[in-house]
Amino acid sequence: MVLQVEDDDAGYFVFNELFQKICPDIRLERARDGSEALEKIEKLTADPAVDLRLILLDVFLPMIDGWEVLESFRAVEEFKQVPVVIFTNLVLERDRARCAALGVEYLEKPADLQSLIGLVKEICARADSAAA
Repeated sequence: MVLQVEDDDAGYFVFNELFQKICPDIRLERARDGSEALEKIEKLTADPAVDLRLILLDVFLPMIDGWEVLESFRAVEEFKQVPVVIFTNLVLERDRARCAALGVEYLEKPADLQSLIGLVKEICARADSAAA
């Protein structure tokens, strides 16, 4: 499963379509804001059957921003090793440096289609190798 924390419907639908076409076996779950993301993380922690492979995280979110969501997520022992990709329209070098310091990948919006396809294929490959 991939958790996408994204308040923009268009951003969600693009990833949803790509996942359905490229790796339909991976479920894409959505949280529309930071508060909903924290609720989902709590529920996922309680369900040992959930195999969370990645979080796609926007930073500019209603309620609670993506940085706070990331801190809360990293505080959960079961999810410390789950990769995170910050997918946002950050343009400041300090924000990119913050991503690097936190060990998360960064993809700037708007991303070209080839970058998005490459990211989804990489996620699928990680899922396949983890399942093997």
